[in-house]
Amino acid sequence: TTGAENSGVCKVIAAINHDPLAIASHAANHADVLHMEEDILLADLQEIIETIEYYRKLYPNARLILWASLECTNFSNAKGGLPRDADSRSLAHGMFRYLEAINPDYFLIENVREFMSWGDLDENGKPISKLEGREYVRWVKAVQAYGYNHDWRMLNAADFGGVTIRERYF
Repeated sequence: TTGAENSGVCKVIAAINHDPLAIASHAANHADVLHMEEDILLADLQEIIETIEYYRKLYPNARLILWASLECTNFSNAKGGLPRDADSRSLAHGMFRYLEAINPDYFLIENVREFMSWGDLDENGKPISKLEGREYVRWVKAVQAYGYNHDWRMLNAADFGGVTIRERYF
């Protein structure tokens, strides 16, 4: 949020997270943002819709961006050989209700590289290698069905002044 707003071209208006500490930290640093301590799959979107309507009146030419930093733990190779949580991996599907409700001009996500290998899991919660990427391709096609163009980049935080070599899919 700080980086986006420091760019001079963004105003963050809402933040949703299930983690009370994450919301408390964000609220302490960005008191003017609507904060919702909610599960993104269950959140009542009416308050967000009303907030968007308010800001659209203030800034009628502004573009609305939905940015989702979806949980990456159950995609990441850092998880090693441990079973994956299918519910965590399905959070990307939860974004469709936001696309329908708020109709953003842009939809951006951030995740680990392995997000692109998202596929089915076997009965033990292990990725099925021959189905690697199948669910990701389905998800991209579903996003495109809403009228969005698909483009992606792998970016490394160190290339932008970060103190880590954290590589992420955008």
